[in-house]
Amino acid sequence: MFFFFFFFFFFFFFFFFFFFFFFFFFFFFFFFGVYFYEYNLIFFFEWMIFFMNSCGFTCVFLFDWISLIFMSFVFLISSSVLLYSLGYMSGDLNIVRFFYFVFFFILSMVFFVMMPDLISLILGWDGLGLVSYCLIIYYGNLSSLKSGLVTLLINRLGDVFLILSMGWFLNFGSWHFIFYVNYFDYDFFFLVYLILFASFTKSAQFPFCFWLPMAMAAPTPVSSLVHSSTLVTSGVYLIIRFNYYIFYFDTFFLMLVSLITMFISGLSACVENDLKKIIAFSTLSQLGFMFFVLSFGSLIICFMHLLIHAVFKSLLFLCSGVFIHCFLGNQDIRYMGGLVLQCPYISCMFFVSFLCLCGVPFFSGFYSSDFVLELVILMDVGFLYFFFFCISIGLTFFYTFRLFYYLFFSDSFFFSFISFGYCFYMNFSLLFLYFFSIFGGSFIFWIFGDFIFIIEPFLKLIPLLIMFFFFFFFFNVLDNLFVFMNFYFFFFFNSMWFLNFYSTTFFLSRFFKFSEFSYNLIDFGWFEYYISGGLIYFFESVSFIFSKFVLNSFYIYMVSFFFFFFFFFFFFFLDS
Repeated sequence: MFFFFFFFFFFFFFFFFFFFFFFFFFFFFFFFGVYFYEYNLIFFFEWMIFFMNSCGFTCVFLFDWISLIFMSFVFLISSSVLLYSLGYMSGDLNIVRFFYFVFFFILSMVFFVMMPDLISLILGWDGLGLVSYCLIIYYGNLSSLKSGLVTLLINRLGDVFLILSMGWFLNFGSWHFIFYVNYFDYDFFFLVYLILFASFTKSAQFPFCFWLPMAMAAPTPVSSLVHSSTLVTSGVYLIIRFNYYIFYFDTFFLMLVSLITMFISGLSACVENDLKKIIAFSTLSQLGFMFFVLSFGSLIICFMHLLIHAVFKSLLFLCSGVFIHCFLGNQDIRYMGGLVLQCPYISCMFFVSFLCLCGVPFFSGFYSSDFVLELVILMDVGFLYFFFFCISIGLTFFYTFRLFYYLFFSDSFFFSFISFGYCFYMNFSLLFLYFFSIFGGSFIFWIFGDFIFIIEPFLKLIPLLIMFFFFFFFFNVLDNLFVFMNFYFFFFFNSMWFLNFYSTTFFLSRFFKFSEFSYNLIDFGWFEYYISGGLIYFFESVSFIFSKFVLNSFYIYMVSFFFFFFFFFFFFFLDS
C-alpha cells in the first residue's frame, strides 16, 4: 500500500512539474522569438561529434524567430493536452505509458524544429512518425492496428525521400542546408521534389492524404496534439525552412496539389458522420490552405495561419473529446443533439473554435484567412484556380454549419448523455486555448502584420459573401441531401474519391498476390525441390564418401597411399 501511494505521489509530482515547465517555456520561447524577429537575430550553436571522409557529423541548434515561436506554441498546446489528459485518461491502466509517449513526441519536435542539419532533423522526423504510430495503436484493437500500419508505411515513404535528400547533400560534404541558400543550380530541381514529397507525406497532402482520417483511431488528446497542430504541420515547417530552394522553381505543382487536397477533403467532410473524422478532414483542408499560401511565397502569412490554426484546432479536438467522453465513446453526430443545453460551458468554447475556423471577424482565424483571400484576389491566379479555391472555402462553411446543426440544434437523442461532473483538469486546460482563440489572432497580427494590401471594398466583402451564400445553401440542401445522393455517391465522397481504396487495398493486394505466387512457386516449389531436397541429397552423398575414409578399411588405406605417392613423385620430377 505504501508503494502504491508513493508511486502515485511521484507520478503526480513529476506530471505537474512538466506541466508548469512547458507552460513556462511557452512564454520564454515566445517572447524571445518576438525579440529575435524585431531585431533580426539568429543564434547558431554547433558541436562536432566526429569527422569521417571529409564529412563532419555535428549536433547543431538554430535559434531564430521561426523556431522559437513555433516551439512556444508546441509547449502551449502540449501543456494544455497534458492537463486535459489527466482527466480524460483517468481510468486508463496504461496512463503512465501514454504520458511517456507524449514526452517522447515533444522531444522529437524539439529535434525537428531546432536542428537545421539533415542528420539531426531526420532524428526528429523519424521520431515523430514512430511515436505517432505508437499512439495510434494505443488501444490495441484491430481498427487501431490497421490505421497505425497505414500511417507507419506512409511516414516511412516520407523518410525515404528525406534520406535521398541527405545523400544528395553529400555532394557538398555537409548536411547543413541553411549554408547553401544562395547557391543556385538546376541540380536543385531533384532536391526540391524530394523535399516536396517528404512534406506531402507528413502533412497528408494528395495523394497521401488518406492516412490522417485513419489516424483518428488514437485517443482524442493525441488527435489534438499530434494530428491537428504539430505533427501534420511539420511538412509545412519543412517547406518554410527550404523555401529558398523551392521558390527558385515554378510552384505550380505545389498550388495544384494543395487545391486538390482542399477540394477532396471539403467534399468528404460534408458527407462524413464521425465527429473526429470531420475535424480531421477540416485539418486536411487547412493544411492544403497553408500549402496554397506557400505556393505564392508568402511565408509570414502562412506561418501566422499555422500558429493560429494549431491553437483553435486543438481547442476543437479537446471540446469534441469532452462530448465523446460524455456519450461513452460514441462519435456519430447523428446520435447527438442538444449539447448546448447539456454542457453549455464546453459548447461555448466549441462555438468559438467554429467561428475561428470559418474566419468570422474578429476572431483569431479571421486575420490570416482574410490576408490569404486578399492575396489570392490580387495575385491573378486564373479563373479556374480562383473558382476551386472559393468552392473549397465555401465547403468549409458548409460542413461547419452541418456539424454545428447536428451537435446543438438537432433533437436526435439515441444515446444517453452522462455527465461525469465537473472535471477541473479538462475544463481548466481549455481556458488557455479558448482565450488565445479569441485574442491570439490580433496579438500575432500586431507582431507580424507589417504589410498592407490595397483592395477595393467589393473584393473585401467576397469572404463574407461566400460565407452567407453557403449558409443559405446549407439550409436549403440539408433536407434534400439524402434524396438526390444514393449510397454510391456517399461512398465515393466519404472514401476521398476511392483514394483510400486505391492507395491501400488495391495497391497492396498486388504485392500480396505476388507474395502468394512466390510463396507457392519458390518457397514450396523450385526452392523446396532444388535447394532443400537437393542440398540434403548433396550432403548425404558427401557424408557417405567421407564416411568411407573414416572406416578402418585396408583398401582405402592402400588407395590413399598410392595416390599421395604418385602425387609426390609427379611434382618431384616436375620440379627437377
